[in-house]
Amino acid sequence: MTDALFPDVRGLHTIPTPTPFPVGPANLYLYESDALYLIDTGTNTPEAWEAFLVGMKKLGRDPRDIEKIILTHHHLDHIGLSRKIKDLSGAVIYANPVVLQQIPLFFQEEFTRANLGEVLFELGVPAGLNARLCDERHNFRRYLDDFTVDELLEDGGFAGPFRAFFRPGHSVSDTVLVHDKEKWAFTGDHLIHKITSNPLLRRKNEAGEREKSLIQYRESLLKTKELPITWCFAGHNTPFTDHAKNIERTLEHLESRSRKILALFNGGSATPFELTQRLFPHLSDAYLYYCLSATTGHLELLEAQGRTVHDRRGGILRYYAGGLPEK
Repeated sequence: MTDALFPDVRGLHTIPTPTPFPVGPANLYLYESDALYLIDTGTNTPEAWEAFLVGMKKLGRDPRDIEKIILTHHHLDHIGLSRKIKDLSGAVIYANPVVLQQIPLFFQEEFTRANLGEVLFELGVPAGLNARLCDERHNFRRYLDDFTVDELLEDGGFAGPFRAFFRPGHSVSDTVLVHDKEKWAFTGDHLIHKITSNPLLRRKNEAGEREKSLIQYRESLLKTKELPITWCFAGHNTPFTDHAKNIERTLEHLESRSRKILALFNGGSATPFELTQRLFPHLSDAYLYYCLSATTGHLELLEAQGRTVHDRRGGILRYYAGGLPEK
Protein backbone atom coordinates (compact mmCIF):
# COMPACT_ATOMS: atom_id res chain seq x y z
CA MET A 1 0.00 0.00 0.00
CA THR A 2 1.16 3.54 -0.71
CA ASP A 3 0.06 7.03 0.21
CA ALA A 4 -2.30 7.10 -2.79
CA LEU A 5 -4.64 4.63 -1.10
CA PHE A 6 -5.14 6.91 1.93
CA PRO A 7 -4.24 10.43 0.77
CA ASP A 8 -4.97 12.06 4.14
CA VAL A 9 -1.96 10.22 5.61
CA ARG A 10 1.51 11.10 4.34
CA GLY A 11 4.68 9.08 4.71
CA LEU A 12 2.98 5.82 5.73
CA HIS A 13 3.58 2.47 4.03
CA THR A 14 2.39 -1.06 4.75
CA ILE A 15 4.55 -4.20 4.62
CA PRO A 16 2.43 -7.38 4.87
CA THR A 17 4.26 -10.37 6.36
CA PRO A 18 3.17 -14.03 6.45
CA THR A 19 2.37 -15.77 9.73
CA PRO A 20 1.90 -19.44 10.68
CA PHE A 21 -1.29 -18.55 12.56
CA PRO A 22 -4.97 -18.79 11.50
CA VAL A 23 -5.30 -14.99 11.40
CA GLY A 24 -3.19 -14.75 8.23
CA PRO A 25 -0.67 -12.04 7.25
CA ALA A 26 0.38 -9.39 9.77
CA ASN A 27 0.85 -5.77 8.77
CA LEU A 28 4.05 -3.90 9.55
CA TYR A 29 3.95 -0.13 9.03
CA LEU A 30 6.82 2.11 8.02
CA TYR A 31 6.25 5.78 8.84
CA GLU A 32 8.52 8.60 7.69
CA SER A 33 8.30 11.64 9.98
CA ASP A 34 10.72 13.22 12.47
CA ALA A 35 12.35 9.77 12.45
CA LEU A 36 11.84 6.54 10.52
CA TYR A 37 9.36 4.48 12.54
CA LEU A 38 8.45 0.81 12.26
CA ILE A 39 5.19 -0.26 13.86
CA ASP A 40 5.32 -3.96 14.81
CA THR A 41 7.89 -6.43 13.51
CA GLY A 42 6.14 -9.61 12.36
CA THR A 43 6.88 -13.25 13.18
CA ASN A 44 10.33 -14.77 13.61
CA THR A 45 10.25 -16.96 10.49
CA PRO A 46 12.45 -16.91 7.36
CA GLU A 47 9.36 -16.11 5.29
CA ALA A 48 8.41 -13.06 7.37
CA TRP A 49 12.01 -11.83 7.46
CA GLU A 50 12.23 -12.07 3.66
CA ALA A 51 8.88 -10.29 3.24
CA PHE A 52 10.14 -7.48 5.48
CA LEU A 53 13.39 -7.09 3.55
CA VAL A 54 11.62 -7.20 0.17
CA GLY A 55 9.03 -4.68 1.39
CA MET A 56 11.72 -2.28 2.56
CA LYS A 57 13.56 -2.60 -0.74
CA LYS A 58 10.38 -1.85 -2.72
CA LEU A 59 9.97 1.31 -0.67
CA GLY A 60 13.55 2.29 -1.40
CA ARG A 61 14.53 2.21 2.25
CA ASP A 62 17.33 0.40 4.03
CA PRO A 63 16.30 -1.49 7.23
CA ARG A 64 19.37 0.02 8.89
CA ASP A 65 17.70 3.44 8.63
CA ILE A 66 14.91 2.50 11.06
CA GLU A 67 15.29 4.64 14.18
CA LYS A 68 12.28 3.75 16.32
CA ILE A 69 10.19 0.59 16.66
CA ILE A 70 6.80 0.76 18.40
CA LEU A 71 4.97 -2.44 19.34
CA THR A 72 1.17 -2.57 19.56
CA HIS A 73 1.07 -5.71 21.73
CA HIS A 74 3.11 -8.77 22.66
CA HIS A 75 1.68 -11.48 20.39
CA LEU A 76 4.29 -13.33 18.36
CA ASP A 77 3.11 -12.22 14.92
CA HIS A 78 3.76 -8.61 16.00
CA ILE A 79 7.05 -8.78 17.93
CA GLY A 80 8.94 -11.81 16.59
CA LEU A 81 11.57 -10.02 14.48
CA SER A 82 12.21 -7.18 16.94
CA ARG A 83 15.68 -8.39 17.91
CA LYS A 84 16.85 -8.95 14.33
CA ILE A 85 15.67 -5.53 13.21
CA LYS A 86 17.16 -3.82 16.27
CA ASP A 87 20.48 -5.63 15.80
CA LEU A 88 20.53 -4.45 12.19
CA SER A 89 19.41 -0.87 12.76
CA GLY A 90 20.12 0.02 16.37
CA ALA A 91 16.53 1.26 16.64
CA VAL A 92 14.98 2.10 20.00
CA ILE A 93 12.08 -0.23 20.88
CA TYR A 94 8.99 1.29 22.53
CA ALA A 95 6.21 -0.78 24.10
CA ASN A 96 3.73 -0.85 26.94
CA PRO A 97 5.31 -2.15 30.19
CA VAL A 98 3.11 -5.26 29.99
CA VAL A 99 4.94 -6.29 26.79
CA LEU A 100 8.21 -6.30 28.70
CA GLN A 101 6.62 -8.46 31.41
CA GLN A 102 5.26 -10.96 28.90
CA ILE A 103 8.38 -11.63 26.82
CA PRO A 104 10.20 -13.89 29.35
CA LEU A 105 7.09 -16.04 29.84
CA PHE A 106 7.37 -17.41 26.31
CA PHE A 107 10.55 -19.22 27.37
CA GLN A 108 9.41 -20.58 30.75
CA GLU A 109 8.25 -24.08 29.86
CA GLU A 110 7.41 -25.27 33.37
CA PHE A 111 5.35 -22.15 34.02
CA THR A 112 3.49 -22.47 30.71
CA ARG A 113 2.61 -26.11 31.21
CA ALA A 114 1.53 -25.70 34.84
CA ASN A 115 -0.47 -22.51 34.38
CA LEU A 116 -2.09 -23.26 31.04
CA GLY A 117 -2.68 -26.89 31.97
CA GLU A 118 -4.60 -25.83 35.08
CA VAL A 119 -6.74 -23.38 33.12
CA LEU A 120 -7.55 -25.94 30.42
CA PHE A 121 -8.42 -28.54 33.06
CA GLU A 122 -10.90 -26.14 34.66
CA LEU A 123 -12.52 -25.54 31.27
CA GLY A 124 -13.10 -29.28 30.85
CA VAL A 125 -10.43 -30.11 28.26
CA PRO A 126 -9.60 -33.86 28.39
CA ALA A 127 -6.13 -34.78 29.67
CA GLY A 128 -4.61 -35.93 26.36
CA LEU A 129 -5.82 -32.89 24.48
CA ASN A 130 -4.76 -30.66 27.36
CA ALA A 131 -1.19 -31.95 27.07
CA ARG A 132 -1.14 -31.43 23.29
CA LEU A 133 -2.34 -27.84 23.64
CA CYS A 134 0.35 -27.14 26.25
CA ASP A 135 2.96 -28.56 23.88
CA GLU A 136 1.67 -26.39 21.06
CA ARG A 137 1.60 -23.17 23.08
CA HIS A 138 5.10 -23.70 24.46
CA ASN A 139 6.53 -24.59 21.04
CA PHE A 140 5.34 -21.24 19.72
CA ARG A 141 8.43 -19.74 21.40
CA ARG A 142 10.32 -20.55 18.17
CA TYR A 143 8.52 -17.64 16.53
CA LEU A 144 10.20 -15.13 18.85
CA ASP A 145 13.84 -14.06 18.95
CA ASP A 146 14.29 -12.95 22.56
CA PHE A 147 14.72 -9.20 23.06
CA THR A 148 14.00 -6.42 25.52
CA VAL A 149 12.11 -3.12 25.42
CA ASP A 150 14.19 0.07 25.57
CA GLU A 151 11.51 2.66 26.33
CA LEU A 152 8.34 1.92 28.30
CA LEU A 153 5.24 3.47 26.76
CA GLU A 154 2.77 4.18 29.53
CA ASP A 155 -0.93 4.82 28.95
CA GLY A 156 -1.20 8.41 27.70
CA GLY A 157 2.52 8.61 26.99
CA PHE A 158 4.22 9.58 23.73
CA ALA A 159 6.56 7.94 21.24
CA GLY A 160 7.36 10.66 18.73
CA PRO A 161 4.06 12.00 17.36
CA PHE A 162 2.04 9.09 18.74
CA ARG A 163 0.04 9.06 21.95
CA ALA A 164 -0.47 5.61 23.48
CA PHE A 165 -3.85 4.40 24.72
CA PHE A 166 -3.76 1.14 26.70
CA ARG A 167 -6.64 -1.07 25.52
CA PRO A 168 -6.28 -4.62 26.94
CA GLY A 169 -8.69 -7.29 25.77
CA HIS A 170 -7.46 -9.22 22.77
CA SER A 171 -4.20 -9.43 24.71
CA VAL A 172 -3.11 -8.09 28.09
CA SER A 173 -0.88 -5.53 26.36
CA ASP A 174 -2.96 -4.04 23.51
CA THR A 175 -2.07 -0.43 22.80
CA VAL A 176 -3.66 1.95 20.30
CA LEU A 177 -1.26 4.57 18.89
CA VAL A 178 -2.93 7.79 17.79
CA HIS A 179 -1.09 10.46 15.80
CA ASP A 180 -1.65 13.32 18.18
CA LYS A 181 -1.88 16.01 15.50
CA GLU A 182 -3.44 14.20 12.53
CA LYS A 183 -5.67 11.80 14.55
CA TRP A 184 -5.14 8.62 12.53
CA ALA A 185 -4.21 5.52 14.50
CA PHE A 186 -2.44 2.18 14.57
CA THR A 187 -4.99 -0.10 16.20
CA GLY A 188 -3.01 -3.37 16.23
CA ASP A 189 -5.35 -6.30 16.90
CA HIS A 190 -7.60 -4.23 19.15
CA LEU A 191 -9.68 -3.06 16.20
CA ILE A 192 -9.61 -4.74 12.77
CA HIS A 193 -11.78 -3.98 9.76
CA LYS A 194 -14.77 -6.37 9.60
CA ILE A 195 -13.07 -8.82 11.95
CA THR A 196 -13.96 -9.31 15.61
CA SER A 197 -10.73 -9.73 17.53
CA ASN A 198 -10.59 -12.78 19.76
CA PRO A 199 -9.76 -11.99 23.40
CA LEU A 200 -7.51 -14.91 24.28
CA LEU A 201 -7.52 -16.86 27.52
CA ARG A 202 -5.48 -15.30 30.30
CA ARG A 203 -2.91 -16.93 32.50
CA LYS A 204 -3.65 -17.05 36.21
CA ASN A 205 -1.93 -14.50 38.39
CA GLU A 206 -0.13 -15.22 41.66
CA ALA A 207 -3.46 -15.16 43.50
CA GLY A 208 -4.79 -17.90 41.21
CA GLU A 209 -7.17 -15.53 39.44
CA ARG A 210 -7.64 -15.13 35.69
CA GLU A 211 -8.74 -11.88 34.06
CA LYS A 212 -11.95 -12.15 32.05
CA SER A 213 -10.65 -11.16 28.64
CA LEU A 214 -13.89 -10.58 26.69
CA ILE A 215 -15.33 -8.37 29.43
CA GLN A 216 -12.09 -6.40 29.38
CA TYR A 217 -12.15 -6.20 25.57
CA ARG A 218 -15.69 -4.87 25.50
CA GLU A 219 -14.80 -2.17 28.02
CA SER A 220 -11.76 -1.19 25.96
CA LEU A 221 -13.83 -0.97 22.77
CA LEU A 222 -16.22 1.48 24.42
CA LYS A 223 -13.26 3.66 25.44
CA THR A 224 -11.80 3.58 21.93
CA LYS A 225 -15.16 4.50 20.44
CA GLU A 226 -14.88 7.89 22.14
CA LEU A 227 -11.49 8.72 20.62
CA PRO A 228 -11.40 11.20 17.71
CA ILE A 229 -9.80 8.95 15.07
CA THR A 230 -9.79 9.31 11.27
CA TRP A 231 -8.00 6.41 9.58
CA CYS A 232 -7.35 3.12 11.39
CA PHE A 233 -4.37 0.96 10.43
CA ALA A 234 -4.75 -2.47 11.98
CA GLY A 235 -2.41 -5.39 12.53
CA HIS A 236 -4.32 -7.39 9.92
CA ASN A 237 -6.60 -6.70 6.97
CA THR A 238 -7.09 -3.31 5.30
CA PRO A 239 -7.16 0.30 6.59
CA PHE A 240 -10.58 1.75 7.39
CA THR A 241 -12.39 4.84 8.61
CA ASP A 242 -15.42 5.29 10.90
CA HIS A 243 -14.02 3.33 13.82
CA ALA A 244 -17.19 3.98 15.85
CA LYS A 245 -19.32 2.15 13.28
CA ASN A 246 -16.81 -0.70 13.21
CA ILE A 247 -17.03 -0.96 17.00
CA GLU A 248 -20.84 -1.00 16.86
CA ARG A 249 -20.67 -3.92 14.40
CA THR A 250 -18.28 -5.70 16.72
CA LEU A 251 -20.56 -5.25 19.72
CA GLU A 252 -23.54 -6.53 17.67
CA HIS A 253 -21.51 -9.58 16.64
CA LEU A 254 -20.61 -10.29 20.26
CA GLU A 255 -24.28 -10.14 21.29
CA SER A 256 -25.29 -12.39 18.40
CA ARG A 257 -22.75 -15.03 19.42
CA SER A 258 -23.82 -14.77 23.06
CA ARG A 259 -27.41 -15.55 22.07
CA LYS A 260 -26.21 -18.49 19.99
CA ILE A 261 -24.28 -19.91 22.94
CA LEU A 262 -27.30 -19.57 25.22
CA ALA A 263 -29.37 -21.58 22.74
CA LEU A 264 -26.77 -24.37 22.79
CA PHE A 265 -27.49 -25.18 26.44
CA ASN A 266 -30.78 -26.82 25.41
CA GLY A 267 -32.08 -26.48 28.96
CA GLY A 268 -29.09 -28.28 30.45
CA SER A 269 -25.55 -27.47 31.51
CA ALA A 270 -22.11 -27.75 29.91
CA THR A 271 -18.42 -27.10 30.42
CA PRO A 272 -16.73 -24.44 28.27
CA PHE A 273 -15.06 -27.24 26.29
CA GLU A 274 -18.38 -28.97 25.62
CA LEU A 275 -19.97 -25.73 24.46
CA THR A 276 -16.96 -25.03 22.23
CA GLN A 277 -17.55 -28.36 20.52
CA ARG A 278 -21.22 -27.48 20.00
CA LEU A 279 -20.46 -23.98 18.73
CA PHE A 280 -17.70 -25.18 16.38
CA PRO A 281 -18.75 -28.75 15.44
CA HIS A 282 -15.99 -29.26 12.84
CA LEU A 283 -13.23 -27.93 15.06
CA SER A 284 -9.64 -29.11 14.51
CA ASP A 285 -6.99 -29.15 17.24
CA ALA A 286 -5.15 -26.27 15.50
CA TYR A 287 -8.06 -23.92 16.19
CA LEU A 288 -9.17 -25.28 19.57
CA TYR A 289 -7.30 -22.81 21.79
CA TYR A 290 -8.71 -19.84 19.88
CA CYS A 291 -12.26 -21.20 19.82
CA LEU A 292 -12.11 -22.18 23.49
CA SER A 293 -10.99 -18.62 24.26
CA ALA A 294 -14.02 -17.25 22.41
CA THR A 295 -16.53 -19.55 24.10
CA THR A 296 -15.13 -19.02 27.58
CA GLY A 297 -15.08 -15.26 27.10
CA HIS A 298 -18.75 -15.24 26.13
CA LEU A 299 -19.72 -17.42 29.09
CA GLU A 300 -17.97 -15.01 31.45
CA LEU A 301 -19.61 -12.01 29.79
CA LEU A 302 -23.01 -13.67 29.98
CA GLU A 303 -22.46 -14.39 33.67
CA ALA A 304 -21.53 -10.76 34.31
CA GLN A 305 -24.82 -9.83 32.62
CA GLY A 306 -26.77 -12.28 34.81
CA ARG A 307 -27.58 -14.61 31.91
CA THR A 308 -25.46 -17.61 32.98
CA VAL A 309 -24.11 -18.98 36.24
CA HIS A 310 -21.50 -21.61 37.01
CA ASP A 311 -20.48 -24.09 39.65
CA ARG A 312 -17.58 -26.52 39.97
CA ARG A 313 -17.62 -30.28 39.83
CA GLY A 314 -14.30 -31.92 40.62
CA GLY A 315 -12.55 -28.64 39.89
CA ILE A 316 -14.17 -28.28 36.45
CA LEU A 317 -16.37 -25.30 35.61
CA ARG A 318 -19.92 -26.07 34.56
CA TYR A 319 -22.23 -23.37 33.24
CA TYR A 320 -26.01 -23.08 33.24
CA ALA A 321 -28.27 -20.73 31.30
CA GLY A 322 -30.26 -18.68 33.80
CA GLY A 323 -29.80 -19.95 37.35
CA LEU A 324 -28.44 -23.01 39.09
CA PRO A 325 -30.80 -26.00 39.19
CA GLU A 326 -32.54 -26.74 42.45
CA LYS A 327 -31.01 -29.55 44.46
